[in-house]
Amino acid sequence: MKTSRLFALGLLASTTALAAPKSALRLQTSNNDVSVQVTDQSLSGSDMQLKLANDTLRGQAFGRPVDLTLKNDTVRGQYGGKPVDLKVTDREEILEAEGTFGGQLTSFQVGPQQVTGTVGLCNYQLLITRHDRYEGWRTCGEKLDRSVSLYVPARLADENDELAAALSLLLAQ
Repeated sequence: MKTSRLFALGLLASTTALAAPKSALRLQTSNNDVSVQVTDQSLSGSDMQLKLANDTLRGQAFGRPVDLTLKNDTVRGQYGGKPVDLKVTDREEILEAEGTFGGQLTSFQVGPQQVTGTVGLCNYQLLITRHDRYEGWRTCGEKLDRSVSLYVPARLADENDELAAALSLLLAQ
């Protein structure tokens, strides 16, 4: 089952004045706002310049080199010189990613109602709101942030491996 089915319920059907553009992956926290434009060939923003080609994702993200291979329901390679080995599974409208990302244990789920789990030192509990974004809290280390929003563009909905890689990069920050 493609992840797009979970978004077909209207998750990303409309945007409001407060929402990110339909093509932007965006994470807002109480101290940071990271927006990444998503196209068929790239993920780009002030903190991320990545090229997508031939099942690879390469470039820079948050000042670190990225060299990933995305295929066969896996994301493998290196981020910041540290290993990436994620298994991506689509179960009953829930996308699961488990393994390591940048040498850190990672286990998160993306579903039609929530994004939950751990990416590196950060733990997320986000619930869908207003049919176009997830909101909730995260802890990174010992710091609790109760004001977190995540926008996921429809462009990533059909690409499980790309979605897992992009979210891992963004949520690890």
